[in-house]
Amino acid sequence: MNFMHTYISAFVKFSLLALALTLLPLSQSFTAAVQVLQNAAVAQDEEEDEGRRAPPAARSSQTLSRRVYERLEEIMEYRDAEDFENANLVLGELREMYDQGRLNDAETTRMWQFFANLASLDENYDLAIEYMENILAQGEEAITPELQEDTLLRLGMLNFAVEDYQSSIDYYLRYLDFSLEPDIEPYLRIASAYYTTEQYEEAVPYLLEYMDLSRAAGEEIDRSTYLLLRAVYTTLEQYENSLQVTREMIVLYREQDDWTFMVNILGALERFTEQASFLYAMKNFGYLEREGQINNLAAQLFNEGYYWGSAKTLEFGAEQDLMDELDFDYWSNLGQSYQFAREDEMALEPLANAAELDDSGDTYSRLATAYINLGRFADAVPAFDDAFAKGDLNRPDQTYLRQAQVFLNLNRFDEATEAARMAGELDERSEDAAATWVQYINNERNLYETKERNRELYDGFFRDQL
Repeated sequence: MNFMHTYISAFVKFSLLALALTLLPLSQSFTAAVQVLQNAAVAQDEEEDEGRRAPPAARSSQTLSRRVYERLEEIMEYRDAEDFENANLVLGELREMYDQGRLNDAETTRMWQFFANLASLDENYDLAIEYMENILAQGEEAITPELQEDTLLRLGMLNFAVEDYQSSIDYYLRYLDFSLEPDIEPYLRIASAYYTTEQYEEAVPYLLEYMDLSRAAGEEIDRSTYLLLRAVYTTLEQYENSLQVTREMIVLYREQDDWTFMVNILGALERFTEQASFLYAMKNFGYLEREGQINNLAAQLFNEGYYWGSAKTLEFGAEQDLMDELDFDYWSNLGQSYQFAREDEMALEPLANAAELDDSGDTYSRLATAYINLGRFADAVPAFDDAFAKGDLNRPDQTYLRQAQVFLNLNRFDEATEAARMAGELDERSEDAAATWVQYINNERNLYETKERNRELYDGFFRDQL
């Protein structure tokens, strides 16, 4: 509501003399204003004898009598001294004259303006609205077009201040329809009121018009206006429009929050490649400040096949103390990212850490697979042992088949055969693969034993020759 307080403040600080001289440009000096009043006033040199004459009828001219002018001047003096009580007392005298039919249209208008002004100074905006509406109630014949335009504008402002948004909208719309050269601010106020009353679609054209007029006038558009437009589009689920607004905001204001919003809106549009790119840019700009952002970027990079980048993003989060704790998920995701990046050596430590934290033996099984990829079959054996010891494996049959591979490479044929047979017994999905492995292991055993016999034979032959 700060912007509205600015307008109300401007209203209440409006010079009382200027209110009394609505038809004068504000730039005219006080002396010039007084001269105009004096020239326009009806001469009443013998006003002190007024009590001996019948009250004169109200005049229809748009001039101020000396009697009214002097009271307005007195009100100003009290106002400047912040003596609002006496200012209202003098204003009450004008009200008595009005009730007696002794004020003309111009004087009546000035009276209501002063009432509205003092009510606003007292922050009694509801009462100020009532007085301003009295001005309009005089009819178009009694007030000038300029005053009608100004009154409609101020009623829009005042109703916004008291949160009567529909009335504010109505007065602002009347103002725009009436004014030949309206201010641009009412477009923004109308849009804000529509948004507040959840009339989102109605808010859009007024926001866009406000922004177009601001650009045409060479004025900068405040970020809050873009935020309002983006909020409207997002509420309406017009995400493409929201995306475009956010792009402009990033270029214009370079605020970190806009980058974060861009990532979220790209996710809503399922444009994950772009989302990953923006997250990566945020990382480089130092805009990633929360664990969720780190995990989101790492996940998006992983999903897009940038496994190395995913791993490095997770490590970056740990180095910058952005992770709440280095838990199982962290170590598991880091190890998996390195594995998919074909960096099994770098995957070993995070997988080992994750395996200790895992309630099941699955991560030990993955650790064993990393050893297999590195050709470190002897190291894979205890990893498989730990996997089976923890148990609760997702696919124990597959784990047994990989264990069979390890034993085979270590020439431990009996254990390899047993592991392959266990795979087939545990899950029918692995029966064929297990049978194939058993046959293959037997063939490899026979080949190995033949080679061993031949080697012993050749060793004996060469020893005999020596």
